[in-house]
Amino acid sequence: MHDKLIVGGCVALLSVGACGTPGDADTMGASESATSGITSVGSGSVGTDSGSGSDSNSDTLESQSGTDGSTGNDTASGSDTSASGTDTMNESSTSSDSEGSSSTGEQECAAVDAEAELVPLPADIIFVVDNSGSMSFEAGEVQDRMNDFSSQIIDSGVDAHVVLISSYPDNGNGICIDAPLGSGGCPDEDTNLPSFLHVDIRVGSNDAWDDLLDSYDEWSGVIREESSKHVVIVSDDEPNLTDAEFDAGFLALDPNYAGYFHHSVVSHSNCESAADIGQPYIDLSMATGGVAADLCDQDFQAVFDALTTAVLGGVAVACDFVIPEPPAGEVLDPDAVNVDIGSAMGPLETIPRVDDLEGCDAVMDGWYYDDPDDPTMIFLCPQTCETIQALEDGVINIGFGCETILPG
Repeated sequence: MHDKLIVGGCVALLSVGACGTPGDADTMGASESATSGITSVGSGSVGTDSGSGSDSNSDTLESQSGTDGSTGNDTASGSDTSASGTDTMNESSTSSDSEGSSSTGEQECAAVDAEAELVPLPADIIFVVDNSGSMSFEAGEVQDRMNDFSSQIIDSGVDAHVVLISSYPDNGNGICIDAPLGSGGCPDEDTNLPSFLHVDIRVGSNDAWDDLLDSYDEWSGVIREESSKHVVIVSDDEPNLTDAEFDAGFLALDPNYAGYFHHSVVSHSNCESAADIGQPYIDLSMATGGVAADLCDQDFQAVFDALTTAVLGGVAVACDFVIPEPPAGEVLDPDAVNVDIGSAMGPLETIPRVDDLEGCDAVMDGWYYDDPDDPTMIFLCPQTCETIQALEDGVINIGFGCETILPG
């Protein structure tokens, strides 16, 4: 029996042939609206979905049930609705003879549908703000709106870390962020770990990318491996580096930064507010699926709305699953579990079970238990997780009852 959960174009399928109650499935989407001066390209990050063109409040759930060649199936369903979503359990039993065997000759057992979970990714966001003399209005707008921006993201259930690379107000057009995001020590100190880090650097007109790369040791500790990563540049000038030079330099800092989003609030024309057009910033924003906002519009409410939508768009198929409890009087056979992965449009591949995380190094794709002797969780190997999250229609199918496939 299968339940297919479709959210924002990403498909997750978890087929369970054991007995028990499925875990909760929380889903989120993000809506997007066209705003003058702001360009947002479709997702450029692995395992994310911008939510564009979809109804974020609508989930499509399809289920199939029945046993070929059997009759007299009774089906019961129940639902429990909470603020986080709706959990659905369907149980069906095949017709059986007096010995308790099904019409197929196999031992009778109720089947439970479980939904693979789409989870919001943690978000790490690095703001770099030009502190030059022409940036007074822009620096003030970033300072005034940062708390609302972060609150919207956190209130939506996303675990966000914000890094600000900028001087403080007594040094050029600097910035200090008040509580609750900041620590409440303005105008001199606002770092409030782990949610907010201020790296005190006076960013020159052309230095935003240089200062971001050069200060890596100061901010890298708050960037998480599993997060969606966002760089936001606010400047009225062009950078010293080309977009290719910065991109190569940023990815060289840590391979986990692959798939990052670059956003820019820079001048798109030689307007009165511009020192120069920030074309390299714009080009990289377009290439990574980020937001490219025009600083000449001076509409920072629209800018932060677009940035919020971009950050909230990050969801991914979960790569760990709770094993449903077997029915009373039965026990799970850890050696009769298999995991299939693939695309909803093609055949699925059964991947082998390895002993532990270290065993993942010996296989192309695989999975393992939290405890091989008494398992309660199934984990996909890191490379398998990356593979399935890279597919727009990725499918994970976990079945109980067949001899486990091992490497070799």
